[in-house]
Amino acid sequence: MERICRGDYIALVRSLLGKGEAVVLTGHRRAGKSCILELLSAELSAAGHVIYIDMEDPANADITSFWELSEKIKAALEEGHHNFVLIDEVQEVSEFEKALRYWVKQDGVDVVVTGSNAAMLSSDIASSFAGRYHRVHVSSLDYREFLLFYELDDSDNAFSQYLRWGGLPFLYRIPLEDERTRTEYLGSIYDTIFVKDIVRRKNVRNVSLLDNLARFVADNCGKVFSANSIAKYLKGSSLSVSANTVGEYMDALCDTYMIDRVKRYDIKGKSIFEQQDKYYFEDLGLRNYLCRDKRSLDVEKVLEGAVYLKLKRSGYEVYVGQLNGKEIDFLARRGDEVIYVQVAVQVMGEDTYEREFGNLKLIKDNYPKYVVTMDPNVGLIHDSGIVACSARQFLLNFIS
Repeated sequence: MERICRGDYIALVRSLLGKGEAVVLTGHRRAGKSCILELLSAELSAAGHVIYIDMEDPANADITSFWELSEKIKAALEEGHHNFVLIDEVQEVSEFEKALRYWVKQDGVDVVVTGSNAAMLSSDIASSFAGRYHRVHVSSLDYREFLLFYELDDSDNAFSQYLRWGGLPFLYRIPLEDERTRTEYLGSIYDTIFVKDIVRRKNVRNVSLLDNLARFVADNCGKVFSANSIAKYLKGSSLSVSANTVGEYMDALCDTYMIDRVKRYDIKGKSIFEQQDKYYFEDLGLRNYLCRDKRSLDVEKVLEGAVYLKLKRSGYEVYVGQLNGKEIDFLARRGDEVIYVQVAVQVMGEDTYEREFGNLKLIKDNYPKYVVTMDPNVGLIHDSGIVACSARQFLLNFIS
């Protein structure tokens, strides 16, 4: 089946080449990094010599250290041509950064790699690059891409399918009506992330606890909690564990890029709270897979997650806003831009209307403020400079 090009990512990577920096594509497994790398390889072959190394290919099992990786690259170089070194899942190589640091400094060589674990860009590794890398985070499909991949028109039904199945690119090859196969595929991705990227890489001993934490986060997306509060909850469920262990396991889950930690921001004091964070899944389908035993989709949690993912995909740095004890679902910054967003399934009730609009009215600056709702008939309600719009409108038309 023909691959669908995610042109914005490829254009961004191409714009970063030739600057003496490695380009690092990050994201959770099966978000589309490998596909982007392969499409990029096809394009770059017209401009030079491409060296493509897939670290999940058994043929490359002998490449385990930075020295072996460097020798592989050296043997494949073509003199008299510009060489593009593309490495998929580079974190499988021990101390890979040493090889990349060398090759990125060589004339006529560009380096692009992918990685599925945030630990690969830890402070120690990042410092070894001495600033000579640029990170491009690859997300699952947003709603606009979902419609493109599935060849669907925007509609209530299409949006419901997106909220249910999320945006793992490969899923478009499985018919929407084949729910069993689609669910099995999501389960296989979760198992791969769980076993390969966490249990083995982190040498996790309490596998059951880790799985319970992932399911706890899935069921409590959009709620504020801390390692201490989770430890207390688990203790009440006869699972005694320390807050430190919970914190370490939560870090491990976030390191896979499967789950994002979102900090709270004090709007009045202009500072970040160090405790009590929110967590969101980077793919709605994976989140829903872990909650598949629920009788129905928790629309409010999933909708909030969809808005978060759109903000992040659009290049915003996202926080949970706090002002005088009131919560703003999202405060998003992008350069000098700031927007505030409240998310609600519906805003027609008086209490809900006052909560969603009232919290935003407390903010006395002139930055854009939105209330995003599932109600497709909301139109564009304006109240004190605040715009209420349907989720479909917001995800397709309001930010880019």
